[in-house]
Amino acid sequence: MKDPVGSFEAIKDNFIRYVKTAFKTKFDSVESEREVLLNEDKVLFRQPWIEPLPEYLSSGKTIDSLTANDLPGLNEVHAKTFKGLVSRGLVKGYELHSHQSQMLKQALSGKNCIITSGTGSGKTESFLLPLFAQLSKELSTWSQPDVISQNVDNWWNGNLSMREIVDAENDFTLAKGVQQRGHETRPQAMRAMILYPMNALVEDQMTRLRIALDSDPVREWFENNTVGNKITFGRYNGTTPVAGKLFKLNEQGNREVNTSKLNTLRRELQSIERNQSKVEEY
Repeated sequence: MKDPVGSFEAIKDNFIRYVKTAFKTKFDSVESEREVLLNEDKVLFRQPWIEPLPEYLSSGKTIDSLTANDLPGLNEVHAKTFKGLVSRGLVKGYELHSHQSQMLKQALSGKNCIITSGTGSGKTESFLLPLFAQLSKELSTWSQPDVISQNVDNWWNGNLSMREIVDAENDFTLAKGVQQRGHETRPQAMRAMILYPMNALVEDQMTRLRIALDSDPVREWFENNTVGNKITFGRYNGTTPVAGKLFKLNEQGNREVNTSKLNTLRRELQSIERNQSKVEEY
């Protein structure tokens, strides 16, 4: 903000103008007394407090200028993959803060790290950079995925049979032909977990992850550099509509497809698709 005091005065004047207009009286003396009160500290507003803060110490290095010494444990291929990935969405061409580069180096050295810098200091990048660096080690070695099934993005709207949707012989999971990632050939695993104490903290982070891993520049980079592999992520909390396997026990104690659970999943995906269509139309 280039003019915090001017912005404060403009907001204050707008509120006072609203009060005087919406609740105007015909008595000049009342209007004058109210004018004085409305411009008095602790009545409608508080005088702004401005705290000057020094700039965070720069490392003097961008992502592209990081050396092997800054990225312990990453060989040349890993480092190239890491730099290409994070420079497309997570971190642009600006210089890293000193604490960001230190966090990256220490974490890659095997240290358990805590970042406690102030607001706006890039704490998100501080813990995501080491995470992305570790993922880059594997990303550069993953084999090319198979062809994606034509039912992956529409099975909830089609006429597939229950057997085509749920694999009862494979622990009642979604059949491979309708799984979002059923075409992948890399080893399946959850490679990282980010834990938050409150959902409110997650929203901004989800936006950051979408920019870092699912924005157009990153998608293009994946397509051209990782033989079609991507780093995927998801959110799991108490409002996740369908969790676990898609079976229930019948009266005989045998497992069968839980149609209620499957239909709930179908409705959720249909709702997401409708919302996405509205966004694209808008």
